[in-house]
Amino acid sequence: MVNILFKLKMGLLISIFLSLGCTSKYKPHRAVGKSTEIIIVSTSTVYSEVESLLIQTLERVIHTPTTENIFNIRQITPDEFPKFKYRKNCLIIGLIGDALIDSVLAPESREKILAGESYVFGSEGLFAPGQWVLVIAGTTASKLKEVVSSNSNLIFNYFTKGVRKRIKESLYENGHQEDLSQELYSEYGFSIKVPKNWIITKKEFGFVEFIHHRPDRIVSIYWKAKPKMELSKTQAINIRNKIGAEYYDGDCVDKKLTKFYWVEFQGIKVGKLDGIWKNDEKITGGPFRSYFFWKEGRFYVIDFQIFAPGEKKWKWLQQLEVICGTFDLEK
Repeated sequence: MVNILFKLKMGLLISIFLSLGCTSKYKPHRAVGKSTEIIIVSTSTVYSEVESLLIQTLERVIHTPTTENIFNIRQITPDEFPKFKYRKNCLIIGLIGDALIDSVLAPESREKILAGESYVFGSEGLFAPGQWVLVIAGTTASKLKEVVSSNSNLIFNYFTKGVRKRIKESLYENGHQEDLSQELYSEYGFSIKVPKNWIITKKEFGFVEFIHHRPDRIVSIYWKAKPKMELSKTQAINIRNKIGAEYYDGDCVDKKLTKFYWVEFQGIKVGKLDGIWKNDEKITGGPFRSYFFWKEGRFYVIDFQIFAPGEKKWKWLQQLEVICGTFDLEK
């Protein structure tokens, strides 16, 4: 089940919802609505069974340093779906035998559910480009709850993946600063796709930084020749604080609101700090993330931070994740 979610085929879902009355003549060029809103299509009976699980799965809270929900969910009935079918994120959930679910699923998907093989199916761009639709179905309410609970991270990651893909398409719609990427590779041995309208503010051997305002978003790459060693949370924070002292006017890590874990980045295992930066002198702060890794004899720290008072910041964090994901050591 773990790999099913990201190997979904269009054939697993019926591509038209005629039986649900989705015959509106209006069709936008791309999916509409907020990237962080998820429309939940279900009967009131089903929704009452899974509401708390869906809130727990999708309305996760992060500290930036204020608290904010990552996604916000909105439940509608099947009869209301024609008005919402072009929204960016749709989750359709119900039981085999419901008119809604029987209208959505292709015959082979229904067979997989009855055989206990699969319960989660997805499709990108089902009704409009940029839309991500997920269907979750079960044979009983208890089974449905079990499916949501056991696939919580997969469900969350499915919609997060959609957000990042839309961000990447928008961010690089007009390309990137190719000359700068080539220059970085020629001078320092790595490249990164700096979006148009972003400004390089520091560029020297060992440290590169670029920024975009409104709100302030900063991405930096720090590197030095350093033998590989074991990396702990304390060591990662000390390194990040040293970079902050030297390049970020004394910014430091809020240890209480920062976590350290290992992730895969560019095909290798890397350490990651995810938390809050602060500057006590300037009375400022915000979220940051840092990747720590060794590659080809160098130690790298790829870091990004945000200063956006009064704004929700999770979406901006995803934008910076997308940019950092273009880092490359090969020409």
